[in-house]
Amino acid sequence: MSDERPRPLQPDDLFAIKVVADVQLSPDGGRAAYTLTEIAAEPDEYRSAIWIAPVQGGEPRQFTRGPKRDSAPRWSPDGAWLAFLSDRDGEVPQLYVMSANGGEPRRLTWLGHAAGPAVWSPDGTRLLFATRVPKEPPPSGKEARARWADRPRVVTSAHYKDDGQGYTFGDPSQVFVVSVERGEVVQLTSGDRPSVAPAWSPDGARIAFSRARSGTADYHVYDLWVMNADGSNPRRLTTDVGRAASPSWSPDGSTIACYGTDEQEPGAGDPMTRVWLVPLSGGRPRRLTGGYDRQAVVMARPAVTPGPVWSSDGATLTFVAADAGNLHVVRAGAVDGSVRPVVAGERQILSMSAAAAVGRIAFVATDPHLPSDVYVCGWDGADERRLTRVNEALLSHLALPRVERRAFGSPSGGTLDGWLIRPAAQGARAAESAGAPAPLLLDIHGGPASYHGNLFSLGYFYRYVLASRGWAVLALNPTGSGSYGKAFAHGIRGRWGEGDLPEQLAAVDALVAEGIADPARLAVAGYSYGGFMTSWTITHTDRFKAAVVGAPVVNLESFHGTSDIGMWFIPWEMNGDLATHRETYRRLSPISYVERVTTPTLILHGEADDRCPIGQGEELFVGLMAAGRAPAQFVRYPGESHLFLGTGRPSHRLDVTRRVVAWVERYVSGAPVRPPADEASRPDAAHAAQGGPRAQAGKPAVSEGGARADHRP
Repeated sequence: MSDERPRPLQPDDLFAIKVVADVQLSPDGGRAAYTLTEIAAEPDEYRSAIWIAPVQGGEPRQFTRGPKRDSAPRWSPDGAWLAFLSDRDGEVPQLYVMSANGGEPRRLTWLGHAAGPAVWSPDGTRLLFATRVPKEPPPSGKEARARWADRPRVVTSAHYKDDGQGYTFGDPSQVFVVSVERGEVVQLTSGDRPSVAPAWSPDGARIAFSRARSGTADYHVYDLWVMNADGSNPRRLTTDVGRAASPSWSPDGSTIACYGTDEQEPGAGDPMTRVWLVPLSGGRPRRLTGGYDRQAVVMARPAVTPGPVWSSDGATLTFVAADAGNLHVVRAGAVDGSVRPVVAGERQILSMSAAAAVGRIAFVATDPHLPSDVYVCGWDGADERRLTRVNEALLSHLALPRVERRAFGSPSGGTLDGWLIRPAAQGARAAESAGAPAPLLLDIHGGPASYHGNLFSLGYFYRYVLASRGWAVLALNPTGSGSYGKAFAHGIRGRWGEGDLPEQLAAVDALVAEGIADPARLAVAGYSYGGFMTSWTITHTDRFKAAVVGAPVVNLESFHGTSDIGMWFIPWEMNGDLATHRETYRRLSPISYVERVTTPTLILHGEADDRCPIGQGEELFVGLMAAGRAPAQFVRYPGESHLFLGTGRPSHRLDVTRRVVAWVERYVSGAPVRPPADEASRPDAAHAAQGGPRAQAGKPAVSEGGARADHRP
């Protein structure tokens, strides 16, 4: 027996963690297919394969062995075949089918653009999928394509870019069908409005889908449509459901369930996604879960969220909902809308698949000490079993930090949930974990209606690394957070920063009073809206010794015109348009107070971020440089979108982890500076004054300057 003791977590451990996703239960409930993703460090990319785990016992087996990424497994109705996406033969994913017993995959689509996840027809002969179609396909030939890429681009719609997809210029998604036998592909929808999320009727005669509304500001509001299986006779079913998504047919084909928000609150800022029932024959849709004050979980496009799962008798619908930092599988009655939990616990259900005919559910779950694994249970949630242990060997060698849910008092009354991350008892700084006050990082979530919760957060891996180095990390859900109901989530509309900063500071004060946090060693960090809040914090208090600002919003006026969602998201959050509420926009913009900042500030931003464009980070950095009162460093990540902390180039994610740890330890603990080994260039105030160094070979570009840039507290 080995005497090796678990070791503290290190930044490089990020590369060793495997991620399970997109579980799909076979129709007979006997097998669970899923995607397993690993990081290949040397080519700096992800590799994913499809695996299958037997439900009744036995070891999971690898099903596909493509050289790059295989994903989105989908069972045929008889369970004999799996359709999936793969980029094995080119740069963009195409659809393949393969016998469930193994063998060689057969390619179905040969599109000049990517295909999308498959939806099998009830008879197993056809597959639906949706994907974005360029209005002007690029020409063949290298020189012709280069000229085409450099052509002038005319924009006539406010919806001309999407974060993670880049400049789309209004190229809409369309619905396609492909014959499984012949591979013949037919486009079923057309027009300037995106059509997504197709779903077959039980008899295969019709297709339901979501389509965006027309209009300058309505491109983010989707309605439910239905058409014949050949694409004819498209008919709009809803006009009063905001963002209708993920249609799902009742067993008798008379009703379509979908997710959606109230029409009068269509903005993405409204987190209260409900389950709606839409009669096929016409009539007003019914908000089934209106009495359930929790949101159904719908992933942002282009990710595909499965629709609510009907029971075989049409009496109930099963879906994933967010509840106080957890994600649970819940079930609603189709008549009265009453909701009860099916799979609960202090964890998050990341994906769910059900075989209603045999009464079984498969799901992927995570918790603060488990990245992700596949589970299966009965229809009522009983007899839960874990089918995979993909990170067990790694985790057995690691002393993972302790994570506990804590309740904190709010200055305005009531309590707030927070998660406190601290060193493992046998960690590297056992003395601090045993009782001495520790340096504290206040880590603020995005949204504002996102939320911290019970998951292993790979996108914020620096939390665990800092805790393994003796830090405490506080992740609070203040007013405005999702998963606590409508009133709570809407509580800071028009009060960004003003409503939630006092709650964040009160929670820090509580940890100081308990002797957990050292008041002289405090740092603050946040990403997206958390970047806004970090910027707001350092412009309104100097109690933090270091700050890390990730992809922030600092100027609400410029964000309104440059973000892919700014034109409608910010007016919804500010309770009014820019033209009528300009003073509110300015009052709540951290850039209005940038000259106050004395906190050493690290800014991290993806150069291809269309959600919180890099101009926001540039404004903050230049403002800090002009004020000259605080050390500042600006790190730009080439090619990275808004979500790169979780999905970006692996080397960039590792770089973020190392930089955050080095920055806060430099200014909070006085630790020597150890910049990441792959830093593109040495930070330099002269370069910063000229706009900063350009990134080389995809590496981060670093600019540094400000008052006493080499200061050690």
